[in-house]
Formats: sequence, structure tokens, C-alpha cells
Amino acid sequence: MVDVDEAAPADIVDRLLWRDAQTMLGRHNTADRRGNCVWCGWHWPCSARRLAERADAVSRRPWREAWTLRHDLNSLPAAMTDRGRYHNHRRYAD
Repeated sequence: MVDVDEAAPADIVDRLLWRDAQTMLGRHNTADRRGNCVWCGWHWPCSARRLAERADAVSRRPWREAWTLRHDLNSLPAAMTDRGRYHNHRRYAD
């Protein structure tokens, strides 16, 4: 059985990479009043946000580019990705 993601745009080549990018974009979506990411606490736009924006763009390109970026996503610390979703890790205490 094939699982088709109806929500993904038609121009997406790598749906898994696109879905991961959307999750990360949703998490690292805004800055707090001090200019830090509300999810990871790093200066906005944080490296995870920039990587997610790149993943979103690359998910529409040939698979070789998507494969390289997928490796970059998997090497991020758990606090910056969906793997750390149960903990709102911040760099500094409020």
C-alpha cells in the first residue's frame, strides 16, 4: 500500500524531506522579545530555521541534493528537531 500525502504540493520531489522541513519551520517559527528563537533559544533566525528553509527549497530539487540535506537534518541535536519535541530546551534560563 502506498501512503500519499495529499497536503504536499505537486512540485515536491522528496515528500519526507518536505514534511520534516515543515515540522521544523513550525517549531522554529518566531523570535521572542529578545530576538531569540522561541523553540531553541538561539539568536533568530537560528541555524535550525535556516536549515529548514533550505530543506523546504531542496525538497523540490533532484533527489541527489535532497539526499545530502537529509543527512544534515539527521545530524542536528535532538533539541533542535522534532526528536526533542517533549522538551523546550533553551540555551539560557529566562
